[in-house]
Amino acid sequence: MELALEDDILQLLEERKRTMAEFHAGYRPLNMYVICRADLEMSPGKLAAQCGHAFTSAYEKALMQRPEVTGEYKGTGEGTKLVMYAKSLTTLVRAYRDLQKAELPHHLVIDRGHKVPPHFTGEPTVTALGVGPVYRDEVEVIMKRYTMIK
Repeated sequence: MELALEDDILQLLEERKRTMAEFHAGYRPLNMYVICRADLEMSPGKLAAQCGHAFTSAYEKALMQRPEVTGEYKGTGEGTKLVMYAKSLTTLVRAYRDLQKAELPHHLVIDRGHKVPPHFTGEPTVTALGVGPVYRDEVEVIMKRYTMIK
């Protein structure tokens, strides 16, 4: 049985349709990304928490670094967010260095040393990298190395 949506939710859906219609051929997509370490085999809850830290912290840095781009990202919606895997710490650090070099907003997430065996032993652990908001064409070369989480 389908839930009948109330007026406030129907209005939100209509507003989303209106903003989607504003996309045009020359539209430059703005995205945020998180790259998480696949080798840590994080539980779904741990992964979600690390992604939350990465998105929030990268966004806060972007507000200071590129306020005009950051303001454009949110618009009237939530903005596009993509979560990807890096095979190892080495590949995650490569993206971190590439983003530093490109001077794009990013944040490296380091877990505070929680104990969740076997990968979280109480020592600080690099878990994820938040990126953006950035124009997709600014980071295509960097992001093509990573796999979308399914």
